Amino acid sequence: MERNTYKTSQLLEILGVSRDALRYYEERGIVKPNQDETNNYRKYNDFDIYALLVADFYKKRNLSMKEVRKLQEGIAIEELESLLESKAEQLEETIRNNNYMLQKIQETKEFCQELKEHLNRYSIRELPSFQVIGEFSDFFSFMEYPTILKSMDMMKDDILSKIMREFTIDENGLLDSKMYIVEKHKTKSGGYLPYAKCIYTIVEDGRYQNGENDITDQVIEATLQWGNEQGLKIKGVAFITTRLITYLDNKERAFLEIYIPVED
Repeated sequence: MERNTYKTSQLLEILGVSRDALRYYEERGIVKPNQDETNNYRKYNDFDIYALLVADFYKKRNLSMKEVRKLQEGIAIEELESLLESKAEQLEETIRNNNYMLQKIQETKEFCQELKEHLNRYSIRELPSFQVIGEFSDFFSFMEYPTILKSMDMMKDDILSKIMREFTIDENGLLDSKMYIVEKHKTKSGGYLPYAKCIYTIVEDGRYQNGENDITDQVIEATLQWGNEQGLKIKGVAFITTRLITYLDNKERAFLEIYIPVED
């Protein structure tokens, strides 16, 4: 039985694929068209179209072209079932990671709105649910960062969101500081920082706003002054987290959340 043959332009129209996509399939060995000896044009047949339909079928089920090529060579149904199960597990993990990333995007978008309302303004709010899972000496002690990595899922977590600075303070200002490795949104159990009432503000740090100056002292001092004016009694600690970093003129703008716990 003589089979129909198709030009490249006809195949592109039939399948709705691009010329580059068709070349990709050819390079991966999915189809191997004959060539017309008179003009060197490619000639595709019914089986080539069928092979491309099958490749598209399995591409939409997350198989690589290498795996499709192996399937073309012949595999048992049981082996195909096992392969599809593996693909399902991979996609489920991807979905979980993407959902986690979507949550982080939404949180950062929400902070952009918070920034408009709370930058350099004071209010009272609860410290979020941070659980302390480790410590290191200073933000710029980069050689200690492998300690942070041990507590991270590298596919999901970022270092900036895993660290929090704690300051020891009194009514006169800053006394001492240390760095925590934290996990957010954990249950309120061991290691949880239990501060239900804090002075809260957002400040801008970074070279664009402050050069290379350390603004910690003045930020703590200004926040304590507001607390004194409200008749609030501090508990002797303050917490700072980095929530957003952007750039202007190639200089970073870091937006920090400040929490200073006070007596109920």
